[in-house]
Amino acid sequence: MLGHELWELLSTPRVEADRNAGVPEHALATRLMPALASALESLVHQHTVDAVWLSGGLACLQGFELALTAATTKLGRPVVLAASPRFAPVHAGLGLLTSSGSAHEALCLDVGQTSLKCASPQTLQVFERDTTLLPRLFIGMPRPEDGHHIIAAVRFLAGALRALAPDASLDALCLALPCPLDEGLVPGGCTYGWEGHATLVADILAEARLTGSGEVLVLNDAELAAEAARGDARLASHRRILCLTLGFGPGGALLLRD
Repeated sequence: MLGHELWELLSTPRVEADRNAGVPEHALATRLMPALASALESLVHQHTVDAVWLSGGLACLQGFELALTAATTKLGRPVVLAASPRFAPVHAGLGLLTSSGSAHEALCLDVGQTSLKCASPQTLQVFERDTTLLPRLFIGMPRPEDGHHIIAAVRFLAGALRALAPDASLDALCLALPCPLDEGLVPGGCTYGWEGHATLVADILAEARLTGSGEVLVLNDAELAAEAARGDARLASHRRILCLTLGFGPGGALLLRD
């Protein structure tokens, strides 16, 4: 797209590069809009959607909503920005766990490639990724043969879980990961470099001392964003909704209503 991969134009690294180049804060969101508008133009027709829902940390940039409105006026579909763009998915995950009323000690962990967003009924917390301890391993880059990057990633996620559930008293956990997952929960590629590590989820739970602690729901982070879109009353009349998360890189899911 525009001579580049979409993640190169619509991502946290793009914003970081612009900041380092001296682009003023108020202009950062506007510089993302050509790539976003072009992507939406292609995707809404490819998937015949009747609405678009956006979330993610980039949507919190200064002036993002105003720039978005200007960039999507010709799209012919409503483009809805989550009321809390960074935290809407993690709130939705918590809602999935507590809606039945059976989970009293629930926790949702939305794993991003720059930070972890965590929610319990009592608190909301962010854990930033330290790239000196967890350097970004882009897809195609060599992975350390000794696997220390996976151990470090497991400790990072488990540390957040222990911080919010120190007594391991959880009876429900929602874990959203920034990568594809097959039916056996074997993860695909992302900058944590854990693709193919079949015991990733089990390792995280063991390190957090949460084995045997009740229901564990594991899904992709874009799927969790789609659950947040499902609960957005502004989209109640729409049947096919494109859900995009705008963070380290764009992620997408298609929400279909019966």
